[in-house]
Amino acid sequence: MPEVTSLERLDDAPHAEVFDGQTPRTVRLELTEDQRVPEHRHPESNVVLHLLEGAVELTLGDEVYDLEPGDIARFDGDQDISPYAREASTALLVFAPKTD
Repeated sequence: MPEVTSLERLDDAPHAEVFDGQTPRTVRLELTEDQRVPEHRHPESNVVLHLLEGAVELTLGDEVYDLEPGDIARFDGDQDISPYAREASTALLVFAPKTD
């Protein structure tokens, strides 16, 4: 039987685990305008970020990508990652374990 939930039910900020203890890890990221997540890495994961609303500058290593609602970015978590919200933003992130 599938697990079904709604992003509106998740109230942890800025990160909310969508399904506790499940693989792949799924997180709702909610940032206020001008909020930045400090540089960090997810070395054991491939990451998919789907921007649902807002505008985000996604820094991956030395590159910056401007994301708008509906954009989906897939990237290796073994690099410096730092999203910055140009306006209030909500994204859904999936952390898939690397199989290498």
